[in-house]
Amino acid sequence: MSEMRAILQEKFGDVRMFRTCEQCGCCSSACPITGKDNFNVRRIVRHMELDLAEDIANTPHPWSCTTCGRCETVCPNGIAILDIIRPLRAMGPEDFVPEDTPPCAAACPAGIDVPGYVRLIAEGKPLEAHKLILEKVPFPGILGRVCVRPCETRCRRGEVNQPIAICALKRYAADKGDGAFQAATQVSGDTGRRVGVVGAGPAGLTAAFYLKKRGHDVTIFEAKGKPGGMMRYGIPSYRLPEEILDKEINQVLRVGIKLETNKKLGKDFTIDGLRAQGFDAIFIGTGLQESRRIQLDGADLPDVLWGVDFLRGVGEGKEIRLKERVLVVGGGNVAVDVALTAMRSGAKDVTMACLESREEMPASPWEIEQALEEGVRLMPSWGPHRIIGENGRVKSIELVTCTSVFDDKGAFCPAFGESKETVEADQVILAIGQAADLSFLSQNGEVKCERSLIVVDPETQETTMPGVFAGGDVGKGPGAIIDAIAAGRRAANAIDRFLGGGGMTDETLAERPDTQAYNGQRERGFADLTRAQVPTLPLEDRHKGFQEVDLCFSDEQAVSEAKRCLQCDLETRMIKATRSR
Repeated sequence: MSEMRAILQEKFGDVRMFRTCEQCGCCSSACPITGKDNFNVRRIVRHMELDLAEDIANTPHPWSCTTCGRCETVCPNGIAILDIIRPLRAMGPEDFVPEDTPPCAAACPAGIDVPGYVRLIAEGKPLEAHKLILEKVPFPGILGRVCVRPCETRCRRGEVNQPIAICALKRYAADKGDGAFQAATQVSGDTGRRVGVVGAGPAGLTAAFYLKKRGHDVTIFEAKGKPGGMMRYGIPSYRLPEEILDKEINQVLRVGIKLETNKKLGKDFTIDGLRAQGFDAIFIGTGLQESRRIQLDGADLPDVLWGVDFLRGVGEGKEIRLKERVLVVGGGNVAVDVALTAMRSGAKDVTMACLESREEMPASPWEIEQALEEGVRLMPSWGPHRIIGENGRVKSIELVTCTSVFDDKGAFCPAFGESKETVEADQVILAIGQAADLSFLSQNGEVKCERSLIVVDPETQETTMPGVFAGGDVGKGPGAIIDAIAAGRRAANAIDRFLGGGGMTDETLAERPDTQAYNGQRERGFADLTRAQVPTLPLEDRHKGFQEVDLCFSDEQAVSEAKRCLQCDLETRMIKATRSR
């Protein structure tokens, strides 16, 4: 107790000032996490008041507290409860002290300093926020529109009410911070080493960008007519406008990267051929460009389409006009994109049927909500049994109920019941997954493959062939763009070391705000601030074309939303400063 008392007395004077607590319970009633891990703020204040050192030591450690300040707001005696909590948080065992990296940043595969750029936006500095994001990723505007938001699932503000709209704030910084990319384009001197990158998707472009910055001569070989990979040919423009995609890709290419389009690996060149041409290292980022196929009666009918192929056709600008009644099979983000794209391509009635229950669906919750909002009918826990045709055309699809999707070990192993339902449809689009075309490896036994993916070292992205690296979906399976970007950066780091360099070093592009004076005080009502709603295109205008649906925060909205951040990184700094005294 003496150590605790010394710290508290140094900061607050006589700790018996806390005797003013009446144990009314207002604080614990208002606390959003009362009961979590047995946490109870009233109990802690009570123990402090009665000077019960042993009871405080046995009380669930106050790191559970989010320091939102709601307890102080409702305290009838105005007790500075957080001033009691914070020193106590520094007194517990090491495993109760938070990690150096706050949860949101730790959840980001690319390690973006989330609290840092959110704080800059709160200070009205979107340009600096944009620069800070560019320290880790070259595509803030793209990610700000299509990221799957792992950071938001870990945001501690969600324990108070709703997580910070981190992704929307990233998009705001990218849209408002014009000119930031120039700070990220410094290139080291020419090393004389050459790197061939196969595939101009997010992994390949990222690897090329950072390798060029390290001074290597980089050439990208892309099978399609334009760069972008599945960002261009798999994500509809109502989510990711082409002008944003072109802007950020061109910024990357302008650092001095060579791009050769309409060059397909295995057809126009080979890995061995690249090495013979003098490329010192090769990165393969060809992605999962094909639709996964299943055997299904009726799947060969002319009105049956495959999800990735359908999206690619739309992305290539082909005139695709669908019939009125479309049934989409699948429950992932690709299936949702297919359903909403179908509604923009002439379909009047769109139904999604998937094996998973609504809670199990792999699609992002906000995408599912958008689909429902736009009128897509959802049929969870149903799988395709057969497609019924008439006169060579689709008439309907027979579905069978799915009782479980995974087995006891968590492996994909769907089980079906006896109930069946027939749904009338003019067209069926099967969006049940993606697959890689690895035929280019048929003549090269040195690059090992398993489960139709290239085997890579998870730390370096190197394949079983020395000097050949791979990353993104082709090395991991279906994933998010942020995962592909992270893999591309890891590969660039490993390739630079392979070529004799020192690897990637952390960059400092943005001016950091002054955080030394942070005292952790919360403005009255801070805990009750609610998440800002992202402005959207009116519902009645969405099916007229492919206009972007989610729009950008206004300056006022962005600053207000950013100010909801709990600033976990600075809270951690306060705890460590107290502990070191």
